Amino acid sequence: MSDGGDRVPVSYPIARQIPADVLDGEARRLATIARAPLHRRIGGYARLAGPGFMGAALTLGAGTLTSSMLSGATFGYRTLWLIWLAAGLGLFMMAAMARFTCKGGFRVIQVQNRRHSWLVGSLMTGLVGTAAVAVIFNFGQVALGTHLIESLAPFVGISFPAEYNWILYVAVTSWLILSYGRRGGLGTRLVETVMKGAIALMILAFGAVLLVVGVDWDAAARGFFIPWLPGGGAGLDLFIASSAAAVGVMDWVFFHYAGLARGWGRNHESLARFDLVAGLFLPFVLVNFLVIGVFAATLFPQGITPESAPELAAALMPLLGPTWSQILFYVGFLAVPITTTVGMSLAGAMAIHEALGWEPDTSSWRWKLTALLPQIAFLAAWNARPVWLVIAIAAFLSLANNVVGWSMYLLLNDREVLGRDRGKSYLWNLGILLQVTLLNAIAIVYVFNRLGWW
Repeated sequence: MSDGGDRVPVSYPIARQIPADVLDGEARRLATIARAPLHRRIGGYARLAGPGFMGAALTLGAGTLTSSMLSGATFGYRTLWLIWLAAGLGLFMMAAMARFTCKGGFRVIQVQNRRHSWLVGSLMTGLVGTAAVAVIFNFGQVALGTHLIESLAPFVGISFPAEYNWILYVAVTSWLILSYGRRGGLGTRLVETVMKGAIALMILAFGAVLLVVGVDWDAAARGFFIPWLPGGGAGLDLFIASSAAAVGVMDWVFFHYAGLARGWGRNHESLARFDLVAGLFLPFVLVNFLVIGVFAATLFPQGITPESAPELAAALMPLLGPTWSQILFYVGFLAVPITTTVGMSLAGAMAIHEALGWEPDTSSWRWKLTALLPQIAFLAAWNARPVWLVIAIAAFLSLANNVVGWSMYLLLNDREVLGRDRGKSYLWNLGILLQVTLLNAIAIVYVFNRLGWW
């Protein structure tokens, strides 16, 4: 254990529902995996991983995918480099969250409250940066999800408009949300398995569609490795949407508390880092690459640039050819908002409980109400959110990311918090500082641009 005086020496309440023999068995498996050959280590870690995959499913939401669709339709392959840059920078902070979870053993918002005040911990990290964002962003998920269900219905010969199918969307996502943390950890495993399966479905669906429309590999390689942005406000909007939507406060908080809910301890940090790379970074990069590639190969050559995800999808359909490819695209796309709704709702519930000092009990009405709070977004079935609002919220999040990011950076290097486990790597600290400073600079420039000062 760390020798810091501010470490909270108790396990996260959700993890207490996992039987001790299950936790002990996982610890023994990790010890065996650590001595295994590389290919067996990868397979072993993949089976035990979970919070990282859930983080990817959370991050691959309507805003992120809309940004990628617009990028491909408007600029072709030339913005592919933004994907790995934004997600890669985010890994530095996510590694800090893994350290807090595994080596620190504390609940980060509680420690923020003591070290940096409740304004930074409970308010900016918990209520603003996570809970409020979960509610606001879920409007985009529901608007997209219900539209996709409506678009899929004619393929089976029925009409199922958003004004009615929102009931199905809310029912499915609510069942998954309320399953988390139940039945001695089996519910958590169920949700993690669904998230992994959904990411696999996204990759399969978008990959198959990309094979149908084809790829200009030379242009894709240039776009992936050569930085380029359009001039003026268009380039700034794109950079803001891509950078801020990749990894932010909600992702930091959710990965940390999801790890605590799994009972992760000192021996889990290697698993946590594997989970970040294989579960979060690689799926995020791959899914966005596939989506940009589909729209770069179809809408971009024709100069078609609709302004919302439903319009982009509708414009794409006639260009896909066989009916099966259209269905596959819609099904893969539907997995995006569903998983994001689930992840954000859980993150919001965790954050509200931490911010208000409530102990999380997944069987309590308090947990159920806070976890289902983002479902107020069923109203989006009648009023979809425009792309400009996605970009505006992304700019606001950049400011929240900066305030909370500095707090996380200070905690990582705080001797009284982490003791000998504090961050000592210059590269690690530089990566966090670069991400936080970059996001703040983007937000400032965005405001200046909209006021006509830039």
